[in-house]
Amino acid sequence: MSTHRSGPGKTAPKLLQDFLAFDPLRTGQNGTVLADHTPPVGEGQQLAKPIGSCQHEYTTKHKQSILPPLDLRPDGTTKFRLAAVCKKCRIHADVHLDYKGATDPCPNSSYPLHHFQRLTSADEVGQSRIKYGWQCSAPQCQAMLEVSYRQARIYDQEKDLLINTQYLKRRYEAVVQQDPSREGIRQATPMEALSRLRKYTRDALDPRHDRRSFPANNKRFMEAFGPYGQDCRALLERLGFKYADDEWALPNPDTIDDRFAADGTSHREFLEDVEIELLAWMYKLSADTGAANTAAAEGWPSAIRDLERTLSAQGYQRHASLRRPGTANEQNAYFASLGSLPDFADSLIEFAYDRQSMCDPGRLPYYFECLQVISESRQTEQLQMKVATLESQDLVSRRDLYAAYRYLNIPQSEASKLDDQRVLELFQAQQPDLGPSGAEEARQALYRIGTARQSQILINASRQSVETYDDALSWLGNGADKNTPDDNLIAIVAAKVAESKANEEIAQKAIATIARERKSNMLNNWLTTGRTDGYTMDVNEALRYLNIEQNISDIEPTVLPILFDSARKDRPGDTVEKAISAIQQFLANQNSAGPRAPEAWPVGLTSHGNTCYLNSLLQYYFSIKPFREMVMNYDQYKLDTSKYTEKQERVGQRKISMVEIKGGQRFAEDLVHLFQRMIKEPSSAVKPEEDLVCRAFLEPKDYALLASDVTSAIVTENAVDQKLTDADTGEDSSAASASADRHLSNASSATLQGEEQDVTMTNNEEPPTSPDSPKEKAMEKVPSDGRPPLPPRAQLRRFSTSTKEEALKLAKYNATQQQDVTEVHDGIMFRLRSGMMPRDVDEFGEQEDPLRDMYAIGMTERHIEKGVEGKPIPQTDSSITVNVPTEPTDIYSALDEVFDLQPYGNRADVEAYKSIRHLPPVLQISMPRIGFDRSRGGTFKSEEMIKLEDELYMDRYCDASHADIAERRRRCWGWRKQLRSLKKEQRALTETGVDQLDGPTAVSQSAQYLQNVSETNNLMQEAGLEGIDIDDQLPGVLSTEAHEQSKRLVSLQTEIESLQAMLETQFQDLKQLKYRLAAVFIHRGSHGHGHYWVYIHDFANNVWRNYNDERVEEVSNLADVLEAKTWQQGTPTYAVYVRDEEKERLVQPLCREPERVSTAEASSQQWEDHQPQRGEDVQMKDSSWNQQAQSHASQQTVAPKMTEEGGQQSWDEQRQVAQANW
Repeated sequence: MSTHRSGPGKTAPKLLQDFLAFDPLRTGQNGTVLADHTPPVGEGQQLAKPIGSCQHEYTTKHKQSILPPLDLRPDGTTKFRLAAVCKKCRIHADVHLDYKGATDPCPNSSYPLHHFQRLTSADEVGQSRIKYGWQCSAPQCQAMLEVSYRQARIYDQEKDLLINTQYLKRRYEAVVQQDPSREGIRQATPMEALSRLRKYTRDALDPRHDRRSFPANNKRFMEAFGPYGQDCRALLERLGFKYADDEWALPNPDTIDDRFAADGTSHREFLEDVEIELLAWMYKLSADTGAANTAAAEGWPSAIRDLERTLSAQGYQRHASLRRPGTANEQNAYFASLGSLPDFADSLIEFAYDRQSMCDPGRLPYYFECLQVISESRQTEQLQMKVATLESQDLVSRRDLYAAYRYLNIPQSEASKLDDQRVLELFQAQQPDLGPSGAEEARQALYRIGTARQSQILINASRQSVETYDDALSWLGNGADKNTPDDNLIAIVAAKVAESKANEEIAQKAIATIARERKSNMLNNWLTTGRTDGYTMDVNEALRYLNIEQNISDIEPTVLPILFDSARKDRPGDTVEKAISAIQQFLANQNSAGPRAPEAWPVGLTSHGNTCYLNSLLQYYFSIKPFREMVMNYDQYKLDTSKYTEKQERVGQRKISMVEIKGGQRFAEDLVHLFQRMIKEPSSAVKPEEDLVCRAFLEPKDYALLASDVTSAIVTENAVDQKLTDADTGEDSSAASASADRHLSNASSATLQGEEQDVTMTNNEEPPTSPDSPKEKAMEKVPSDGRPPLPPRAQLRRFSTSTKEEALKLAKYNATQQQDVTEVHDGIMFRLRSGMMPRDVDEFGEQEDPLRDMYAIGMTERHIEKGVEGKPIPQTDSSITVNVPTEPTDIYSALDEVFDLQPYGNRADVEAYKSIRHLPPVLQISMPRIGFDRSRGGTFKSEEMIKLEDELYMDRYCDASHADIAERRRRCWGWRKQLRSLKKEQRALTETGVDQLDGPTAVSQSAQYLQNVSETNNLMQEAGLEGIDIDDQLPGVLSTEAHEQSKRLVSLQTEIESLQAMLETQFQDLKQLKYRLAAVFIHRGSHGHGHYWVYIHDFANNVWRNYNDERVEEVSNLADVLEAKTWQQGTPTYAVYVRDEEKERLVQPLCREPERVSTAEASSQQWEDHQPQRGEDVQMKDSSWNQQAQSHASQQTVAPKMTEEGGQQSWDEQRQVAQANW
């Protein structure tokens, strides 16, 4: 038995597929699909059968085969052989499988399929035969597989000798001439010639056939082979026929005792091959000429089933695709890399991945990438759980590693050349330009690189571990090393904290570690008092010393690092460092200046790792007053599941189950709890509960798994996880559920909206019931002693069973991956609407409800075929989706592309256009950024600007808005079509692929260059050298062409500007349907990763705010919202407009009634009664240290902070998703 080998393999079904595709007569230059393995995707040309390869139709040669009996369980003595021949190319193939020495042959419980690795030592290459070897990788199997090929036995010239009609005619004439009086002589057909030779061959192979010779002047024999067979004598004798005494004797092949050992060289195997090749030629002749095949009744049964049984590849579990489309071609390479097939069941995909990883560990990251791609394509729980489990084991896929390098701006070609220290420097250089979420992604990227490199220094840096001296210096970065002075270290810390307040605690730990190592009094003094004994510059003095003439408030923060670097190069020394430190400290103090009053500013939302997209959505929901009120009063709108057992109305154009209904209601409860906290939270930010984040990504079928026991829910405050099943729960369960609902209602009532605020209304509909005022409810809760109440602290809900934990782990995995805002928004809307009581249905059977009324856009689509306009087709959507921009544009132009006349589908004779028949109070416009570009070889993110308008007029898109709107739109269609044509011509003339070089300039410079060449030729000829042969007229022709192109560009620009002016003024007078910009979702990054935030307009206070995770800041530059151009500004992906006359009623982001806690009593109560949660600061009482630190607060460089759990815990535990209690 062979020893263990390394290298990739193929499962038996994959090997069988490659066997059927492989044509040994046509092999590719980069390998063969059978014997070789396709290279990893992106690292070379994928293996494929060459053009013109035979589409084999194999049939089994049963006389030469030893097939497995039905239900046979092989053992160490079992051997199988399958001999086959192709009907088309007549190639002969032998498959030998030997289980010699196997103790537990495949398939078995651990190895459901053979996994064959190449065994090149068994290969043979001969004149007419090739052989390839494999061995099963299963330790208890190790079956030896050999596949050999042999060329056809009958040569093409011999076939032509038999069936060429000219030869057959001459043979007929020769026979007649030899014996004119012989009756019944006729010309043989090609089919008869083949059939007669096959008959003689079959007789020769049959030992029961007694008559072993026949006369040479046999009439039918001579018709086919000439007088006495002389025309085909060479062929007959090669087959073993013998001529003597005017007779032909049949061949007498010896019998074969051991068919498994037979190698195709025996006379009997030769004749067996000839006999079946003749049958194949008869089929081909019949197909080509239409002649009747006398052997058609024998058939040509496929050998595939026999091959499957021989390789134990039959009946394997297949993937049930349900309603999903077939596997995309670009994914097939990933299946092939695992040695699997696209129809493999999830369990077999796991098996193939495990075998490849075990047998070829050098490519483990790539095989993990294959598993990720397949998992994302299928979206099945089993594969997603497998991927999540491997990721939790710190396995990094190739694509994730590449993405990590890209995130740190490290080209893949240079990644292997950089040492760990250089990677760390690049990581640290990027940190000042990143927000909290971006910094977290950078740390994740560094962690993946560290894991892949097995570099502890990179892993520690990514985890912000500062337990050792080297770790602390690495975290500080900025060139800090063991020789950096203490005051410089403090300046660096000030800069780090200025970048982000989240760095404050880890900065103290880093300085503490360094101080302990250096035994530094200065650093220890800074840790204790926040001061150093050295001189501290004033910020204005620091600016003067660095020769910066601007005021500190006028300097762009992103420019400061450049100014600092320049100062360090020009005037290195301690004074420069102190000046820089003074500026950094001023900025840090400015950033940490007194916070706004809680009741006058919205709260931020702390991210769960990569959930910036969800935070942006939650802030948007909260800011829309009717939406917020609907959620807070969701009990008034939800379906009574005790009364209704099903819902006939559709949501999202499909029937929904009771599980989805109850799941939507449960999600609404989580949302209510979050909104309550956002109203009452006294601090500047809250963190959405993990349940809410996870539940946004749970599959509907998992809602039932994640329901907690109702009784337990009542005990655990605000943890109402009812049983989410479609079955009746009985009287006791109903009573408990009602009690739980009452409990939730009481807990929620303290934070409902005031009665004086308006709610959205649609025609002929009752408005939602207004909630109570937060102030009134808060007053009801005030204790008798006058102290303000403590905010309620809800117990975190936990899920108990292992099944629940697995489902939750999958949801957590999805939540922490970068998601698209639009898709998540649609999913949340579906969940909330699923749980609501339908008011009615529309013409499509879709549920009508108040939430839908808020966003539903009614549109019509009209088709024009051969100039005839068809009937309007009604459509309804919650948003308008514009096209992915390919050039800078504006919101009107983007909408024009949606509503313009354009080709319909793939039909060239049909056009279509859309119009709006109904506009909602809240108009949502989706601006997707991900496109597919064949020239780029995949997806890309468009960074092109879309200019937004603060005031948007929708009259031009509504047919009923004005009498002549249709005619105006048609005129614009023609102008825009002409404009696109002009711009296309303009781009063709200007774009050369070289920056700052247009077409006319390139042609003109080419003419000048050629003119210079002509002058150089004259000098070369004078020197006796041969010049370059150039047409003398060419420079002049090019100069003329450059001049004509310049004139054409001027003309084009004039025409373009004229058309644009007409388009801009066409609808200037139509301003009845006015909308105002209320919110804009922004994304910065690539199509694979990035960061989301949202801008929201507070109309009542006339202020735009930037909601960036936990930070909520006023927007100082409105261009960041309306005209985002730079990478720093990001790209808008979703815009929300509201009716102008209702803007202040619809958009009310500021809804705050923070609960105030008495400092002394609340601190005492928290210390004595409240168990601190992970990541929560615990205030220290009666601490002289704390009092001393507070006394020096105004002089601190960075305010130190004492925390109960800060000593030995990991640095930013709320952001460490892997450690969170998901």
